[in-house]
Amino acid sequence: MILIVFAAVIMATCHGWATTNLPLRIYMSPVHNVGQYFQLGGSLLEEPDNQFGRMAYWDESYRQSLVQDKNNVDNDGRRDDTETFSWYCGWDSELEPFFNEVVPLKNSTVLVPGIGNDACIRDMFDSGYQRLSAFDYAPEGVECAKRMFGPERLKLMDDLRVADARSLPYDDACFDAVLDKGTLDSIFLSGGKDKVLSRKHLTMAVSELARVVKVGGTVFSVTAACVDAVQESFDECNESNGCWKQIRDGSFYVTELGYASNNVDATMLAWERIK
Repeated sequence: MILIVFAAVIMATCHGWATTNLPLRIYMSPVHNVGQYFQLGGSLLEEPDNQFGRMAYWDESYRQSLVQDKNNVDNDGRRDDTETFSWYCGWDSELEPFFNEVVPLKNSTVLVPGIGNDACIRDMFDSGYQRLSAFDYAPEGVECAKRMFGPERLKLMDDLRVADARSLPYDDACFDAVLDKGTLDSIFLSGGKDKVLSRKHLTMAVSELARVVKVGGTVFSVTAACVDAVQESFDECNESNGCWKQIRDGSFYVTELGYASNNVDATMLAWERIK
């Protein structure tokens, strides 16, 4: 469990979080670091004291994952100069059979928050989910993703950009599904000891997911360090607008093909948008 919690904290590379006074749906490119503030368009947003909420901290973490290894090539024989890591689980025979059951159509439009250098998402793309949009809070995280995917895959992706999960730059009801792989955990953890702030950030992110997912669409969350917080945020969102039907609650589950959920070292939660 200690290792899981540590991984989730380190995984906050997906996001650095600024002040809660964030205007809705700000486009975050370009981003300029100005002292202890981020300049997003014409606004200056103060960064929190917690290092997990600092863009510069995570940018440096991502820079360290960029390697120059001439012997490291991908399956197509192209040089792959990005060190990758799959948070919580990989794709093949791990996450894939569970995600496939709730999002069976490979042409579904899927949003991936906090992509960074997670090779699981590249493998997901290679398995056929190519209507993929992804973002990361840290610009260097997006650069890692670009190198990891390579130019040929990038041509087929719908979108890859810098963005903030609390203020998404996407239209209402534009995605069939969301795959959250620890990003909601990192949002909660970025509040540090201030749990009121942590819950406020998480509530903002969950509300944005409700906005961008189509009716009939799915949010699939892989969580470990903050299972209760993620569950409670969706419950609270549901109490206010009744838009979610929970279809996976983290309990033991076996797919029709015989894959057991306890083989994934995390908790899998899923909700369907019903209105």
